Amino acid sequence: MKDAELCHWLLEVNEPWEVSRVRVDTHSRELHAYLSSGKSWFGRYLGEQPRSRWRHLNIGAYKTYIHASLPEQNEQAAHPFLGKSTSDFTHGLARRVIQCLQNGLRYRQVCALLDIDIHLAWQIKHAIESGQLATADTDLRARLQLDDPAEQSASSIPPGDDHAWLRLLALDCPFEIRLLSLKLLLARARQDFARAHDPDMRILRINELRRFFIKHEKHLQHEIAQLNNERQHVTEGGQP
Repeated sequence: MKDAELCHWLLEVNEPWEVSRVRVDTHSRELHAYLSSGKSWFGRYLGEQPRSRWRHLNIGAYKTYIHASLPEQNEQAAHPFLGKSTSDFTHGLARRVIQCLQNGLRYRQVCALLDIDIHLAWQIKHAIESGQLATADTDLRARLQLDDPAEQSASSIPPGDDHAWLRLLALDCPFEIRLLSLKLLLARARQDFARAHDPDMRILRINELRRFFIKHEKHLQHEIAQLNNERQHVTEGGQP
């Protein structure tokens, strides 16, 4: 059985989706599954650069990532092996986190059990508490409390759908950027963002930038504070 066919069954992928290719990194113990949908040419799916990447439930000891491009109308189809275009996790992973929490596990225990890093864990927690995940009941959202200070610090970084990222990526953004590597990243990202008319491509750029903030959070406190000041300004009724 070919790798793509095996992953098709392990991930429980269903039509119109297919696993077009698989990449396994034995050094980092990661499995990357690339999904395609739609028209094919003589049985082979047309080449496409996936626009979204989501963390999924592990396959064995391997962290599993799904790569795919969502059709414009496909946000309503909550397949377990896909996620929202604004998320870094699949619906299936989010549901398993919710199941574990509803069974009484603490959040840090869930993270260890499912091998989830602290920043992805906060994203799922934020989605639960804000009511974005329909399978999480009101009681769970009310009692969910993170007890790790490191997790609390992650909450200072705005979610991917926050307007502050749009402001940061604007060519006339007044934010002061102190970290040189972020200056270089933003110079390219702002040009790409200004030329990108496809909403999915803009979401992809925002997610890439947000992952940079998460990875280098300790060195970006000045920049994060400006993002949160922008959020506060909008919340209080100011013009974005």
